[in-house]
Amino acid sequence: MKAPASAVGKTQAPSLKLAAWSVGLAAISVLPSPRLFGQDIHFSQFFNAPYALNPGNIGAFEGDYRAGAIFRQQWRSVTEPYRTFGLGGDARDVAGVKGLGGGLWLFNDRAGDSKLNTFHIDLGASWTQRLDNAGQHSLTGGLQVGITSLSIDYNALSFDSQYNGFYYDPSLPTNERFTGDAVSHLDLHAGVVYRFVRNRRETIEGGIAYFNMTAPNVAFNSGPVSPLDGRGVLHFTSSFPVSAKVDVRPMFQYMGQATFREFDLGGSVRYILLDRYSLWRTVLAGLYWRASDAGYLFAGSEYDDWTLGISYDLNFSDLVPASRNRGGIEFTAVKVFRKKPPVPVRFKACPTQL
Repeated sequence: MKAPASAVGKTQAPSLKLAAWSVGLAAISVLPSPRLFGQDIHFSQFFNAPYALNPGNIGAFEGDYRAGAIFRQQWRSVTEPYRTFGLGGDARDVAGVKGLGGGLWLFNDRAGDSKLNTFHIDLGASWTQRLDNAGQHSLTGGLQVGITSLSIDYNALSFDSQYNGFYYDPSLPTNERFTGDAVSHLDLHAGVVYRFVRNRRETIEGGIAYFNMTAPNVAFNSGPVSPLDGRGVLHFTSSFPVSAKVDVRPMFQYMGQATFREFDLGGSVRYILLDRYSLWRTVLAGLYWRASDAGYLFAGSEYDDWTLGISYDLNFSDLVPASRNRGGIEFTAVKVFRKKPPVPVRFKACPTQL
């Protein structure tokens, strides 16, 4: 969160449940104390933003193609709203090469009174290695290479020299010298993700990623070099059934960038409305906590190959007098496409004939 300056059967699987909690607690135990905020953009629904979370998510899904979109607005009650829009897509087994993934991710972020605008686009590739004959365990490594453009609108700012002794007069000179209002740089990100998928209700996923590997210069006005710090990400998600119709999905995300830290911990409950043949209909509700800063509520739905989500942040930091506990609202949508559409329920599925 940016600071306001800028068919499993009908029984649960105890072994999977124990493994999920063990991995999650073990990872949490080695994390340093969480601190506030980060520098790169990131999202509350990290679990629904695969391209922004880890390059190792590219091509790692069940299907042939996937597309996702995300929109976030925050700090509307404090200053000029911060708005972020992201769009991505990826493919599995590119060019018929089993295990090869490819993807595209772009986002645009506009922040604060200065209208600081960040536009980023990258191309990514990944390789997935199956670790067992059944294909339940896999390891995916990915890279993203892209470009980021930053710009600022100095005309949207006001300065003390524009106060004429009685009121602010925008016609007065700023007495500031600006030599540039835009800068761009190359980006390189890498990550790896481990997955265990027994079925769509029993999963474990953990990954680590590192962003801004080239430490690009982000200084405006030909000033001293200001390298963008690298950002490390550790994340874990899991899902396991607790009854015939209910799954629990605990997860966390930890990020560190220079002296800034962010730790998100929480989970959601999934209630299954329909699980029959190719039909998969669920509703989700969750609660998350961002250390020392905010909590957020989540609601979502899975409708066959669609995943939809909405979340709202409640601010608990020192900014409460200005924010009035209001943080940000976020919407996500992910769609999986398949070359061979599922067989309708009214027909009996038969093997594909060669």
